[in-house]
Amino acid sequence: MPWSNQSGGGGGPWGRPGGGNGGGPWGGGGGGKTPPDLEDLLRRGQDRLRGVMPGGGFGGGKGILVAAGLVLGAWLLTGFYIVKPNEVGINTIFGRYTGQSGEGLRYNFPYPIGSVQKPNVGIVNSIPIGYISTGSTTRQRDVPEESLMLTGDENIVDIDFEVQWRVNPLKAEDYVFNLANPEGTIKAISESAMREVIGRRNIQAILTNEQSSIAQEVKEIVQSALDEYGAGVRIEVVQLTSVTPPPEVRPAFIDVNAAQQYAQQVRNEAETYASRVVPDARGNASKVIQGAEAYRSQATAEATGQASRFRQVYDSYKVAPEVIRERIFLETMERVLGSVNKVIIDQNGGVAGGASAAGVLPVLPLLDSGRTQANGAISR
Repeated sequence: MPWSNQSGGGGGPWGRPGGGNGGGPWGGGGGGKTPPDLEDLLRRGQDRLRGVMPGGGFGGGKGILVAAGLVLGAWLLTGFYIVKPNEVGINTIFGRYTGQSGEGLRYNFPYPIGSVQKPNVGIVNSIPIGYISTGSTTRQRDVPEESLMLTGDENIVDIDFEVQWRVNPLKAEDYVFNLANPEGTIKAISESAMREVIGRRNIQAILTNEQSSIAQEVKEIVQSALDEYGAGVRIEVVQLTSVTPPPEVRPAFIDVNAAQQYAQQVRNEAETYASRVVPDARGNASKVIQGAEAYRSQATAEATGQASRFRQVYDSYKVAPEVIRERIFLETMERVLGSVNKVIIDQNGGVAGGASAAGVLPVLPLLDSGRTQANGAISR
């Protein structure tokens, strides 16, 4: 043997002629320890293994079976795996999907028979479109092709938005097997959906009051497309982070927006004035209408009463015409002369009461005030 430590000859590869071992790497000087014998160590290991193996060695069939069993057991133990709380285990055997496994210690056939993929279904992923997120409050603009979009009235608007998504726990196997590039697929679908929605609206509505409805409509379109693809992805939020006109025309749009705000302010003031004046006008109109209705009722009642009175008088007139004619005359004169001053003159002339001068008529003034007045005289 080339590495023999027997005491004759040269004493091994590091031995000195003459029987000393002081020059070997495990010894120092002339009185150190002797180096280990590698062949002796191998021989001892083989002897111990033969003592354990049935039949005293590897030559028997039982020894081969035991060795194969140990190797097989060690291989089968590699099939245990752990699923974390936010994960779902996707088990396959020979590449075919066999089912999901929940959190905890699980088992599947080891490689190459079986395999396990564990997608994270708890984390919410975010895809920025139109800009590159730097992880801070500032943003760096991405390629313009992502953010510049054509509106329904043939204007250009610059839109940055963010899509937040997560793996659907109920369809995690679809996410694993049907999507080769999840982020790229979701980004392409989201950008296409946003362009479709923007192309149906005017720019003023996009810049002002329809951003929330745009985000909701884009979310529904993206989710519907991913469901058709069997992507196993759930869209959580579509958020518009920036909606502005292109930089080249931004000052003009700012002026237009200011004018629209002023017009809205004037409109609000007019509506406020109208809400105050219109009720007053309606109240006055109702008052006039009620007064007219009251006058109509009064006039109708008076006319009805006069007509009834005339019929009664006419009926009486047919019975006694002379009496009724005299009565009507007296009542008419009463109404005519009842409100004026009256003077009674004796038209016979001459002496009235036994004492009067020629050409002088005695008179009797009758006043409505009830005051008494001495007799006077007037000339002809």
